[in-house]
This record gives sequence, C-alpha cells and structure tokens, in this order.
Amino acid sequence: MAKTRGLARRRSTLPPQLWRPIALGALAGFALSACGSTEDPNSVQGGAPPASTNPTNSNSDIPQTSEEQVKQLLEARKIDYGEALRTASLKLRDELPTLAEIKTIESAADEASKKVAYEKLVDTMLSSPQFTATMVKFWKDTFRTAQVGDPAPGTPSKDTAANFAAQVVVESRPYSDLFTATENTCPTFNATTNAFTPATCARGPAPVATAGVLTDPGLQSQYFANMAFRRARFVQETFACAKFPAEYSTTPKPLGNGTFTGNFAFESITGKQNTPTAKVDFQDTSSVICANCHVNLNRLAPLFLNFDEKGLSNATSQVDVPIPGNPKAARIDFLPASEGFAWRAGKPVTDLTTLGAILAADSDVQRCAVNRVWNYAMSRGDIVNDLASVPIAVTESYVKDFVAKGQNLKETMRGVFKSEDFVKF
Repeated sequence: MAKTRGLARRRSTLPPQLWRPIALGALAGFALSACGSTEDPNSVQGGAPPASTNPTNSNSDIPQTSEEQVKQLLEARKIDYGEALRTASLKLRDELPTLAEIKTIESAADEASKKVAYEKLVDTMLSSPQFTATMVKFWKDTFRTAQVGDPAPGTPSKDTAANFAAQVVVESRPYSDLFTATENTCPTFNATTNAFTPATCARGPAPVATAGVLTDPGLQSQYFANMAFRRARFVQETFACAKFPAEYSTTPKPLGNGTFTGNFAFESITGKQNTPTAKVDFQDTSSVICANCHVNLNRLAPLFLNFDEKGLSNATSQVDVPIPGNPKAARIDFLPASEGFAWRAGKPVTDLTTLGAILAADSDVQRCAVNRVWNYAMSRGDIVNDLASVPIAVTESYVKDFVAKGQNLKETMRGVFKSEDFVKF
C-alpha cells in the first residue's frame, strides 16, 4: 500500500486543471485518427488526420485554462525534497527510501543543502543494483512482454528484448543501440545478482543481420499475426509514440466516402485499381480510406514477413493473409513491384538494418524515448494506449540534452528526477 500511495502522490504533482487541456487535446486527436482499434491489429480501416500530425507532441488549443491560470498553478507548487525522495526511490529502485536517507534530507540545514543531499541520493539510486532490475521491469511494461516460466523447447524467451533495452540504459549506451546493435542483443538477466549475461539471439533457417531489438525472436514471436501488421504497429507505437496513420499530407484529397491524407501516392499501394487479383483491396474507399494508414504500414510490414511464430527468420513468408485458404502473404499483397519499403516519405529502407539506422536518427523516435521517461517519472499513463501525450514545450529541453549527450537515456532520467517539476508538489 505504501508504494501505491507514493505513486498516486506523484501522479497528482500537477493540478488537474493544468493537465485537463492536454488530456482533452489528446482525446480529440485519437477520435479523429481512427485507423483500426487497438484490439484489432489487422484492421484495414482509415481515417482523417488529427489536429496535430504527431499525437506524441500534441499541443491543445482548448481554452479550459488560461496561460495566466497555468502560471499561477505552477507558481503555487512548493519544493518538497522529502516527498520527491520517496517517489524517486519507488521509481528508480522499486523500494521506499531508508530511514537514514530520509534523515539526510530532514537534517539538511537549508533548502540549498536539501537540494544537494537529494540530488546525491538520486545519483546513488541510478548506480544501484536495484535500478537495473527496475529498468528490466520498465521495458517489459513498455514492450508488453514477459516470459512466464522457462520457454518451451524451440521457442525464444520473451524477456531478451526488455533485458537488452534495460542493459542499454543501465550501461549508459546510446539509445540508438536498440535499433543498430549487431551482437549480444539477447542477454539473460539474473534477478538475484541484478546482472546481465551477454548472449546471441537464436537464428532461424535463413538468418538476417542483427538489428538491435528489431530482430529479437521473442518480440517477433510475441507480435506474430496476419500480414505482420502487429509487428509493424509495435515498432510505430512503441518507438514513435503514435498510432497509424504515421504522417499526413499538407494537401489532403477528397476520395470516395472520405479524405485521403497520406504522404505517398494513393496508387502506390496494392489494391484492385492497380492489381485486379489483389487479395486485400487497400485502395477501397467505399466507407473509409484504408490507404491513410496503409501507405505507411504497407511499406513497413513486409520487412517482418519471414519471421515465423517462434520468431525465427526463414527464407520465405511465414504469415498469412486473413482470407479463405489463409495463403501466405507476399510482397505484392502490400506494394506494387515498382514501390519500395520506407519508414516515412523521403526515408526509404531496404531491410531491418537500414530501418534500424533510420529509427536511430529519427527525431520523433528520440522525442518518444524522452517522453516515455517523463511520463514514467510523473506516474502518467502510456502515451499511445492511455492518451498520455506530452506537449512539445514540456520536454523540449530534455530532448535537446538527450541528443547532445549521445542519446544517453540514463542521463535524461537523471535530469528529469532532479528537475523542478519533479521536486515541486
């Protein structure tokens, strides 16, 4: 119960009046950007663009709280290093601070001394073995993976991707390693010693070059589904912090019973108009514009076709098209032969290695990483599934610092947990 109260206290750091416009702005964006529900990973629905083209960074214009009111609410908060210590300890070590640590704050002579004592304790937490275990849990939650018991023979562990992500953070490695590391990306984690043991991922009959967690067998197995759409959605929602549609044209076009908003040409994906034998008509406009999502989704999903249900790479497609007979999905089911794969318009990729390089350099991916840390520290929900979007202005300075320091996410956490927003209540 103590931990629950501590987290609830941090969640209420900012008054509801301050966060309400942000929450409503995110809700409006979600309502407008329908592109299949979270529960239906293989939906081929489309939708109109939200007010902001990036839900992660949406700034609401809903005038529930004036700028002056917001300023007054922020200024009314008071610094409480004792309360900050409690919450930071729960977040960084998954345990309450010791009596000695509490007394260190209480006995400090003045506010400046309390600040020094608190920040020193944050540094101690970030260097503790418990921080390692906490990061493993953080990434399991973020990836929505966890291995229950030992994996069955011939199946991969679903813990390795989270272990690797945690290792990258704990060891102050560049966050970009999540997408570009070429070896030892499937480490094991000893919960007793809080230590990682490097390990190479299992490889299938037709091995592909390792690209961080993008080729992790546990993730590929976890998100196995028709046409590999769940795998593509995992990458988009986890690392870009936004649902599909992934991007929007500045010149949307009325089309059929909706509006086409894609940044690629409508004709650039497979449909009945350009492929009469198409198994799925992604150019359907009879009720919704499927292409709004699929002009991007169809350029990403084919990269994951050859991973089977055990997450191992094969020479041929291993996922089905959900139509009678369940034929295996082929490249032509997504794109005409003349079209190439891409992360975004103007960002072509050829395989998972080049995709990893693109993700590592993408500013939205970098902002997403920082925003996830911010929400974790402030006990806010998931950016995508809980609509807990973060306005650009809130974390802009952290994003710049994150990039300047070589994408060191541990240092970003250090900054957030020492920030004025975290220590004020």
